[in-house]
Order: sequence, then C-alpha cells, then structure tokens
Amino acid sequence: MATFKDTVEVEIRERRLGSVLNYHGNLSELINKSKKRSICASCSNYEQCGNCGQENAGTLTTWVKDSVVINHSPIGCGLDGIMYAASVRDNAIGQDRRVQRLSTNIQEKDTIYGASRKLEATIDEAVRRFNPKVIFVLSSCVTGIIGDDLESVADEKGAEYGIPVIPIYCEGFKSKMWSSGFDAAYHGILRRIVKAPKKKQEDLVNVFNFCGVDRLADLLAKVGLRTNYATTFATLEGLTELSEAACSVQFCDTLSSYITTALEEKYGVVKIKNAPPFGLKWTDDWLREIGEVTGKQEEVECVIKEEHERILPEIEKYREILKGKKAYIMTGDTFAFQLANVARDLGMEVVGIATLHHDQVPDGDGGRGALEKYKEDHGDFGKVNVCPKQPYQALKLMKEADPDLLICRHAGVENVALRMGIPIVPEGDKNFSIAYDGILKLAKRTVRALKTQLIVKNISAHSKLPYTKWWLEDREDDPYYFESKEA
Repeated sequence: MATFKDTVEVEIRERRLGSVLNYHGNLSELINKSKKRSICASCSNYEQCGNCGQENAGTLTTWVKDSVVINHSPIGCGLDGIMYAASVRDNAIGQDRRVQRLSTNIQEKDTIYGASRKLEATIDEAVRRFNPKVIFVLSSCVTGIIGDDLESVADEKGAEYGIPVIPIYCEGFKSKMWSSGFDAAYHGILRRIVKAPKKKQEDLVNVFNFCGVDRLADLLAKVGLRTNYATTFATLEGLTELSEAACSVQFCDTLSSYITTALEEKYGVVKIKNAPPFGLKWTDDWLREIGEVTGKQEEVECVIKEEHERILPEIEKYREILKGKKAYIMTGDTFAFQLANVARDLGMEVVGIATLHHDQVPDGDGGRGALEKYKEDHGDFGKVNVCPKQPYQALKLMKEADPDLLICRHAGVENVALRMGIPIVPEGDKNFSIAYDGILKLAKRTVRALKTQLIVKNISAHSKLPYTKWWLEDREDDPYYFESKEA
C-alpha cells in the first residue's frame, strides 16, 4: 500500500506507525516487539510537559526562504509559534533567512461564526507586508474543531496572488506524537509544491534535516554531488525539484521517514536505507550506499580514505581521554542511538538510552535503521527507555545509571542533570555530531563538559530538586509509577 495518499491530511503516527510514548526494557525486545506492533500504546496519567505537532510543523515551514507562516489559531498558539520562530531565527543568522509569522488571533466569537474571513485578511496582510513566494497556513485545535474550510481559502487566495498557499493540518489534539507535525508539514509540501520531475538530476541529493548549520554540502561535494536541503536552507524552487534528485538522505527517521518514502514510491527518488552518518563506520557505510546509487563508488572510496587519514590520529587522542567514561543519551527516537554510536566510537560506555518516543514500524520497506545497526555493532542493550522528556522520570533513570555525563537535546532535562551534579553535552544543533567532523566535535565538547565537573557539583550542592520526598525517596525505584494501574 502506498505511503502517500492524495488526501488533505496524512494519517497520524499512532495509526500509521504504531508510535508509543512509553517503554522500558532491552533493545532486542524493543526491535522484535516493534516488528509485530505489539508494544502497548499506553500513556502516563501524569505528565510535566509535552509538545504540540503545530510547533514542529511551524518550525519546518518557517525555514523555507521567502515564506510566511500563519498560525490559524488563538493568540496563545501564535505566541508559541513566535517563540519557536525565535529559536529558528537564532539558527538562521548568516543564512539569508527572515522569520515571517503571523497569527489570525481567533477569539471566542470566531468559534461560533467561523474564522475564515480572519484567515483571508491575514493572508492579505502577509502579502502586503512581506511579498512572500509561499504561504503556509497551520491549523490549530480550534480551527479543527469548528471546521474552517482551509482548502477553499487557500485555493482562492493562491489564485488571487499567484503563489502557493498551503494548508498544513497539524491540530495538536489529533496526535500525542508531536512528530506527527513533521509529517503534516511534509504532506502539505508533497501535495502542493513538489512537481513531477522534468528531468532527473543524477548529481542531486535531497537532505532532510531539522535545523542548524550545513554539515554535509562540503562532504558530498568531494564526491561530485550537490545538496538540496529540505527544509533547512530550502527555497521554493528547491522544494519543487525534490522529485528530480537521485536519492534522499535523512538525519533521523523521526523527522523525514514519511517524505523520503513517499518520494521513492511516487517519483523513484531512492531512499538511502543505511543509518544516518553518526560515527566512523556508519558514515562509511552511508557514503558507500550513496556512491552505489549515484555511480560515484570510486570517488567515495577516495574520500573515505582521505577522511580516515585526516581524523583518525585525533580521534585516537580523544579515545584515550574518554575511555570508560559513562554516558547517558536522551534525545529523539533514532537520534539517541545515532549519538550512542558516536559515543561508543569514542571509547565511552553507554549506560542508558532514553528516546522521546518510538515508532514501532518505519514508513515503507526496510528495517529499524539505527536501532538494528546499533545492536549489530554493539550487541544487545538492556537499558532502553522511552521517556517523552519528562524530567521527573529522567532524574530517576539517570540516578540509577550514575553517568559521568548526559548527552541531551532538551533544556528541561538538562536542568535536572545539572542539579544532580551531572555535566551535560547539549545537542541543540542536531547537525553538530554528524559525519567525520561531527565525531571530533562531539569528542571536543565532551571533554569540555567533563572539565566542568567541579562547578556542576557545586551547583548540585546548592540546588534543590522540585520534587517531594514521596517521589524522590518513597518511589525511588519506580520511574514509571504513573503507568501503573494503582496510580
């Protein structure tokens, strides 16, 4: 059955991929149960925090150059979008990008009489202010409930101004997986921007990533390939050409499993199946698969030889320093295993892996990617947790593992680690640790983090965790208490 369906909305991850927010056990069990989609999709009945799919949809669309993103929502959702946009703006400095976002500011009376007129007026204002090449309209819980007809407004205004106006259906109440927002954004792009290929560009590689700086263009240029980023660094013209590329690569399945699979099925753009390039061997394998697809095998082997000669002496120095250091990894789904592989490459002991959600099956054909490759290279692993960035759970997981440092992507959990006296390596830029240079970057940042041990211990000595004795002591060995029936 085809992954892409020509409907206004993409199926949410709970139904499409069997996504779950809770799991604790070993890696083999996680892989085997996932193949049968037999992991229970239970959720905790208490959560400290979470995300909305609209945030992720907004982040991806905001990255597109000369775009305007409209939150068709109350001002609260709009404010949330602005905060995300500020983060995007900080990452976009020096990249010829402006963050251009508006809110329709839906109010109580609009929920009765409808808010389509407000959306029309906001699109008019967006054109007047910014003269964009494309407008993305993000739905919200309110517009989903009242049933505003985004398709008609988008069609009429798109025809009036001669630019694509693209509805993105990302109502937060539809899915507990905020990553469904990625799929919603890419589905809108597939429906209304991507065109059938006029010609195949055999040296073009689609690169799907979340945010941050460009870490792959120079590497792929060495083998004679060009990059077409989506959506970071993307232009409207580049998005229309996604169907013309020779292949697609991704930084993690969580972000772009859907669009890479859809492009392969619909337009024959090969989806690179190897795990993303995190760690020495994984980068080699990833490059070799690209070389096979593009006919650049000889060039790839030359680059691999040159890169090994360049970085191995320095990697060996860091391996001596980091040998035996205990690392806990807490980031997005497959991304956690990718970073764990780099940590193992550097000689560290990985004492725990916590992902923020888990997709039981991938889009399209293929294995579990990073998870199965990690097991193949390093054997089974007994301490895998799915913990959707809940600090109250994270502190117990880290306390049990007793790591020397935490490699993490979310500030709330990082704050808890510091209060516990654990140095952190923040992975705010998801591209930092990718490919050959990324191994060295993670090594250097890890060494710097370990040098902060004294100050972090001092912070811990003068900080108090915001939890009661009941949770910290009486329930000391039960981080998943709120999953139990007795709760």
